[in-house]
Amino acid sequence: MKKYIFLGLTIIVFFNFIPTLHTQEISQPQEIPEGYIFYQYQYAFLDISLFYPEDWINYSSQELGILIDTPDSKGSIMLLGTPLFGEEYTLEKLWAENMENLKLAGATFQESVPDTLSGYSAIKSLYTIKIGEDIHQYICYSAIIGDLFYTFSFHAPVNDFEKYREKVLTVVRSVSIKTRE
Repeated sequence: MKKYIFLGLTIIVFFNFIPTLHTQEISQPQEIPEGYIFYQYQYAFLDISLFYPEDWINYSSQELGILIDTPDSKGSIMLLGTPLFGEEYTLEKLWAENMENLKLAGATFQESVPDTLSGYSAIKSLYTIKIGEDIHQYICYSAIIGDLFYTFSFHAPVNDFEKYREKVLTVVRSVSIKTRE
């Protein structure tokens, strides 16, 4: 009788453990591009994963969100999720408010077009803004996912922006945002 109870408990534990293994497999990337590192950021209500170039410097923390610098520290990636606190916003309305604030700060927009971030509707924008004595080029993706407003941005001095562009686009395409119920 003890054998059957032990066998029954073993089967129950085994079948309860399989979904956990399956979930872990899904959360891992299928294929990391050569020269990139897989990074997963989980904090409070955020669950974000992405790939970034292995020679870039990851300064991410609970206080800062995701912050990754280029090796020469001339450019930075930032990815943040901001709660909407149950307010009914549209992506277009939030982006219009952000765009207005950026224009007040001196931004000049080259484009603002529909795109996706982690498979969700997003707005992609390219703009420049003067920071100190330098003019910086930005690429920014904004999306509402669940009850959060996500902003992915990369900036670098205008003269350096193009040398990072393809790597940044690889990072953007790798972003996976999981919503929490």
